[in-house]
Amino acid sequence: MSFTTITCVIAICDLCGRRNTDSEYGLYYDTADNALADLTTTYDDTPAWAMTADGRLICNRRDPAHDETRITVHGWHPTGGAMTCTFTPGKLPLPAHP
Repeated sequence: MSFTTITCVIAICDLCGRRNTDSEYGLYYDTADNALADLTTTYDDTPAWAMTADGRLICNRRDPAHDETRITVHGWHPTGGAMTCTFTPGKLPLPAHP
């Protein structure tokens, strides 16, 4: 039997300590540059990880603290594309369509 030591890179959120390997789809990278390039790229509607100006790496967790930090990095906001409804005072809104 033989053993081989493999060195890999994982990312750890500087805000909450979450690792990019905490889910079943966690990835291991061969370099920090590859990890940063992949984690900070948005592949769908999920926010990407973010590297702040002061060098902190922030994961894609959705909560107020993480959202506010990501806004300063790449402008992502959980309500950025949400529809806004405005109701005229004194008029009841129309009922929802059944």
